[in-house]
Parts: sequence; C-alpha cells; structure tokens
Amino acid sequence: MYFSKLQLKNWRSYADATFEFNEPTSRKSVVLIGAMNGHGKTSFLVSLYLGLFGKFGLRHCEGFSRADGDDVSTYRQAIERYRRNVADPDDPSVIDITLTPTLGDSDEEDVRVVRRWFFTGKNLAKPGESFEEVDIYVGGRLQKRGDFDKDPLTIAHDRLERNLFPAHVAPAFFFDGEQAQKLIENMGEVGLKKAVEVMFGTKVLGELSETMSQYLIRCRSTTGGKKKSSERQTEFDSKVKQRDELNQRIARLQGDHIKLEREKDEKENQRTQLQEDLARMGGAAGADAAKLQGEYTRLEKEQNESEKVLGEIVRSMGFALGISRLAPAIVNRLKAEQLREVWENLRRGTIENKEKVLSVALPEPPEADQLLGNIAPDVRMKVRMRFLNALESIYNPPAPDCAKEYLLGHVKGEARAKVLLQLAQEQVSGSGRIVQSAKRVREARENLDEIKGKIERFQHLPQTTKNVREQLDKLNVENQEISRKLGLLEAEIRKLKADLHTLNEEIGRIQEELARLGPEQKRIAVAERVGRALDDLMEQLKPTTTARLEEYVTKYFRKIADKRFGDGKIRLPVGMPPEIELENGQRLALEAFSGFEKRSFGIAFSLALAEITKRRIPLVIDTPLGNADSEYRPRTLKTLAEFDLDQVIVLTHDEEVTPRLREHIESSIRQTFLVEFQGPEIGSIVHPNQYFKR
Repeated sequence: MYFSKLQLKNWRSYADATFEFNEPTSRKSVVLIGAMNGHGKTSFLVSLYLGLFGKFGLRHCEGFSRADGDDVSTYRQAIERYRRNVADPDDPSVIDITLTPTLGDSDEEDVRVVRRWFFTGKNLAKPGESFEEVDIYVGGRLQKRGDFDKDPLTIAHDRLERNLFPAHVAPAFFFDGEQAQKLIENMGEVGLKKAVEVMFGTKVLGELSETMSQYLIRCRSTTGGKKKSSERQTEFDSKVKQRDELNQRIARLQGDHIKLEREKDEKENQRTQLQEDLARMGGAAGADAAKLQGEYTRLEKEQNESEKVLGEIVRSMGFALGISRLAPAIVNRLKAEQLREVWENLRRGTIENKEKVLSVALPEPPEADQLLGNIAPDVRMKVRMRFLNALESIYNPPAPDCAKEYLLGHVKGEARAKVLLQLAQEQVSGSGRIVQSAKRVREARENLDEIKGKIERFQHLPQTTKNVREQLDKLNVENQEISRKLGLLEAEIRKLKADLHTLNEEIGRIQEELARLGPEQKRIAVAERVGRALDDLMEQLKPTTTARLEEYVTKYFRKIADKRFGDGKIRLPVGMPPEIELENGQRLALEAFSGFEKRSFGIAFSLALAEITKRRIPLVIDTPLGNADSEYRPRTLKTLAEFDLDQVIVLTHDEEVTPRLREHIESSIRQTFLVEFQGPEIGSIVHPNQYFKR
C-alpha cells in the first residue's frame, strides 16, 4: 500500500496543508520531501504515528519514548504541544490519512483514518471523551463504532490494527534517521523478542498462549466448592506451581549457558593469537610446538562439535519419547475419525442427490410415469416418502470402527495424513543416529587424550616459546574448566527438561481425571494441552527466527555501512545489544561504533523487517543521511531506492539530499515536494513537484 493523501489542519506549523501522492510504479517508488529545519519535516513524521494510532502511537514520538498508552494526561499534553499556536479555538486539529493499495495488494481496499482533537477557548485540550474522535473508512465506507460500552478510541485502534498493521510495527517503517541508532540501545532481550514476534507472527502464538492462561484461571476460579478443595485439585495446583518454577529455573540456566559460551569464544580467540605468535617465532621447536597446539585445537573443536551433535540428537528425540506411550491411542483415534469423515462425505453426497434419484424413480408429472403414474396422489406421496427414508438409511448406522464424534477435528484430510506419517517416522528414527554420534564422541575424546600426552612430553623449548606455551597451557586449563561447567550446565538443563516432561505427564494424567468430573474440567484439560503445545512451538521457533533476522540485517548492513565491514556479520545475542562479527571471528558491540554504523544498522534492520514480513507498508525516513560522508550518502540512497517497497518517502533538508546527490536516484523518483514556512499566520505551504534549486 502507499500513502495517497495526507491532510494536516492546525498541526504544528501547518495551518491547512495537503500532500497528494501519485501512485508509485515498479521502477519509481521514491518521494522526496524537502524542507528547511523547523519548516515541517518532523511534524509530517509525528502526524503518521498520532494520526493512525493516537495515544498508542505517542511512545514512538521523539521525547515520549517512555509514554504509556494509558497515560491520558501525557497524551493530552503532547497534543497541546503539537497544536498550531495561533489556531482558532473553535477549529479542531485534524489529521486525515489515506492508504491505497497498489498492484501488489490489489485485493485490499482503501483505508482512510480521520482523527480530530477539540480544544477549549484557551486552546487547551477539552476534558473527557469530547477531546478526541476518530473515523475509519474502508473502501469508502464509514466503519461503525461498535459496542458503545467500550472505549471508542480503543475500538478504533483495534480496527486499525486489523485493517492496516499493529502500532508496534510502525517504528520500523516510520522513523527519524538521527534516531535510527536507538534501535541498538533497545535491541536487548525484550527488543529482539518484539522484533521476532513482528516478523514471524509468533506474537499471535504468544497472545493465544496468554488467552489460554487467562481462560484456565477463569475456569478454575468458577469450579469452586468441594471440587477445588479436593485432594486431586490441590495436587494439580501444586504440580502446576512446580512446573512454573521449573520453567523459570531452566530459563536462568540457559542464560548462564550463553554467557559461558561467549567466555569460551573469547578464550579461543586469545589462544588462536598465541598460536600465531608461537608459529612466527621460527625454529624447529617453535614449529613443532605450533603444530601440536594446532592439532590440539582441531581435536578439541571436533570433540565439542561431536558432543553438541549428540546432545541435539538426544534433545530431538524428546517428541518421539513423548508420544511413545500415547501414539497407538492417537493413531487409532485419527483412523477412526478418518472413517467418520469418509462416512459423512458418502452420506452427504447421497442426501444431496436424493432429488435426482427420486426424479428417476418417480418421474414428474405423474402422466409421464408409465409404471406408477396411475396410482392415487396420496399413495404416490407415501411411496416418495418411503424412497426418501430408504435413501437416508443407506449409511445408517455408520461403520463399527467409525468415531462417534471428532475429538481431533482440527486435523482433517491431508493434515491428518501428515500427522499419522509424522507419528510413524518419529517412532522408527533416531536410534541409529545416536549410536553413530556416540561413536564419534568416543573417538574424538581418545584422539584428544593422545595429543595431550604428546604435548606433555614436549620439552626443552627456548625460554620465549616456553613462556608462550605456558600461557597456552593456562588457556587450555581455563577452557577445559569452562567446557566442564558447560557440560554440567547442559546435563542439568537436560535433567530439568526431563523432569519437566515427567511433570507435564503427571499434570496431564491428573487433569484427565479431573476432566471426568464434568464438562468444565474437560475444557480445562483441553486448554492445558493446547497451552503446552503453544509453549513448545514458540520455544522451537526462537533459534530459527533469530538466525533468519541476523541474515537479512547483515545483507542490508553490508550494502550501507563502511567497506571495512564488508565481510562482517550482524549478531543479535539474547539479552545483549547487537554485535558485528568480523572475518577473524572477533565480535564487537555495535554501540561502541560511530553514529554512521549505528544508523546503518537502524536502516538495515528496518529493511530486513520489511523484506521478511512481506508487509507493503510505506517506508518514511526523516533525515536518513545526516552529516554522513560522501561515500555513505549515495550508497544509502541507492539501497533505499532499489528496495522492493511500493513507496519510500525521504524527508530531507537542503544540505542532506542535495540536488547533485539526487541525481544518483533520479530514475527511481516518483514525486517531489518542497515545504516552506511563510510565517505564523500562514504557516507551512506545500509545493508539489518542486525541490531545492542547485
């Protein structure tokens, strides 16, 4: 989609101004809006957040990053600040935004949002609900406000998110280039989690999981009485509490594991440097020592990798082990429901064609029926009813093995066949891989022990090489200690996960017993199973989504950033700011680099988000280049111009995207605007098809 129109009334420097945007083409998607500082660039950007999302967009505006969506007083103060100073108190401030689909999303409809704010005679925000109103049009039709018992602004916000995109996505598409580097400061564990949720839709899974949790709380609170205080219910509540504590403990251990792995990587880098120093010292002794140390490093890495592969195989067997006891029952149930589905389809086909059968057996009109046309009408009707009853009884009762109802109705047809195949595959695979991987671990350990013996026998090195070797020995000991701790952590995490699996089985059994007490408990049992499945699915998605995000951000960062980072890779470690991994394996925090590298990351992150999500949201950047050098500017502009989006709007002043720099993207420019401030009374004037002169 693209912004086709933006009208601003009594909005900061704009008295009454309209931007009408031409429909972009596949080759021309860039819109340049030129304005000197203070003439209306930031006002344009802020109008998108507040016009579309109101109080829910305030937190993304400059100076309000800590604002909460429920902080009404802060929101009113912000609108008073953004209102035009000399506006007539009787005239509201208005933001009118229209987004129109292009060929890429032609199945969508226009979405128009008109938001108005009203003020008192002193130009202060009106009290109560009379302060703000919002109208939403989809395909030119005004949307009804719905349930008036609810906050109309919240209802409007929910409808906007359904028809456009969530408010938390907007900062990745509408942002100030000077502030792009703030993405680095906000990309810790919470920031990365939000980014992944936005990209891969796991936010939906999280919301569904939370809905399930709230549903369970409500159900348990309504069961009440003797059921709730019964021995089994008390035991169940205790098990659920144990499970929550176990999950928290596993999460803490996994965090410790990540820190230890990072420490080990640092030690490995130090050891590599010492080995290179040892090799440069020359001499047969130095060369032999370097060779032995190199062999030691290779074998230790081989051991670690083989142990890691074995651990991953064992972990992957969790699903097979989990279904081993329930698999026959699940398979039998799925097959019974498959028979029911076949029976229903045959029966439905017969019933739907009963009129055709009757038209052959009892042709109409009766005169055309040579066999039964001469019988009395009431007898003929009785014959007709007998035929109907006979047709309906063909498939009654259903086959003996047919399921009476659907318990697994969410998997039908091809989905059911895939589930049956996966159950069969999971039960027969895995043992051979474990045996082979265990053999590799044993061989790697034996080889490492052998090279350790050779190193211990290596003597009579010159003093200099001996000192280096002592440092290497010290690093080896430290690495072994870290590896030992990692092994203990992994073993403890595996044990806790096994305990968690056992605890989940116990909870499931108790829940099934409680389910037999009544329909409410049965619903609780189903909700528990669904909640566990959602949690498992989100846990499996985390490493995949993070790796994919790193890949796409790296692609655009290399296009924009300085050439010395041409082989670098962006890494997004959990709980820490983004890093760049250099060709030699060294990792450096991006927050320690210059503003240009931070800005490069911010823009690269936005482009990666747009590509992965396939969201056709217009990209709007205020001053993307700043005071960047002469090589950075055309490189960044070219990357933005070539990106596959319907519309890219660049807000700039005369010293940033200059007329000469504009020539680099001339073939991609669809439209230009020049905004000029004409004084307090007139405000900012929009000149279409104009731009800064040379």
